[in-house]
Amino acid sequence: MFNNNFLLNKVIKAFFYGNIYLGVGAVVLCLETNLLNDVPLNIFPFYLLIFLCTSIYYTRIYVRARSAKIYDERTVWYRENVEAIKKTLKAAIIIVCALIAIIILKNLSSLSSLSVSQTLLIVAFPLIAGWYTFSLSIFNIKKIRQVGWIKPFIVGLTWAGWVTIYPIVVLKIQEGHTTGNSMNLPPFLQILQNFLFFSIIAIIFDVKDYRTDFQQKLKTYPVVLGIRNTFSFIIVPATIVNIGVFFIFQMQQHFSAIQTIIQFIPYVLLICVIAFYKPQRTLLYYLVAVDGLVFVKALCGILSVLFFKK
Repeated sequence: MFNNNFLLNKVIKAFFYGNIYLGVGAVVLCLETNLLNDVPLNIFPFYLLIFLCTSIYYTRIYVRARSAKIYDERTVWYRENVEAIKKTLKAAIIIVCALIAIIILKNLSSLSSLSVSQTLLIVAFPLIAGWYTFSLSIFNIKKIRQVGWIKPFIVGLTWAGWVTIYPIVVLKIQEGHTTGNSMNLPPFLQILQNFLFFSIIAIIFDVKDYRTDFQQKLKTYPVVLGIRNTFSFIIVPATIVNIGVFFIFQMQQHFSAIQTIIQFIPYVLLICVIAFYKPQRTLLYYLVAVDGLVFVKALCGILSVLFFKK
């Protein structure tokens, strides 16, 4: 019994602390985008690439931060497993390079016909994600992660592009529809809805990191405004706007009442997380209950399309 519990504990920690759950969440959100826009699914290598890139990105952040004077359970886990994590990262990066090469070779003609604006759209989100984590010392430019007031919104923008825009853009490239106006993006309201949803979750995580950010003099909203004011003046208003955008998007896309109710479930849960917030929650609570909202959002969107008609 002890061995089973010990093994289960190790698997749970690897799944959450190793960012496997974020990779899976990104894939499920991409599937939701395909279904909500009533377009075919992307090829399997695309989803595998989304999974690996998401997991690698966040894992590299925590590997780099493991030597900092932080003693939460995730940092301890990285310190204890750093060698195995580094080996896994190397293997994952090799697979990512191979997948990118496969996708490029299979779609050379479509990629060569991309306009400048389409090319910039594709490269923008990886560049923003890189700038979020790495400083441009040659230009004396801070990494975005050090700019507390904009940090959560860059997270929201990157995730919105990654799981809302990319599935459609890559599908159009895959189908050879890259000329003129044929590369249609998802509805703006869907992009805005996801941007706000992910940004709110990022701000809630800033609340979790309040003490660490305060010690490091990082001026996040909780550090500058205080936790109570962050909820009152940032999180709650942003959630109200997000819900408003959600309902306008539902009407624009003519979703049925039952579909709207199902897709609204993650917002109800988000309201519960905000309403029943308590300080000193464990890191695992935030990973399961807060980040878990992205899973719920994606699953509700998928189920509303698969089992109910407009």
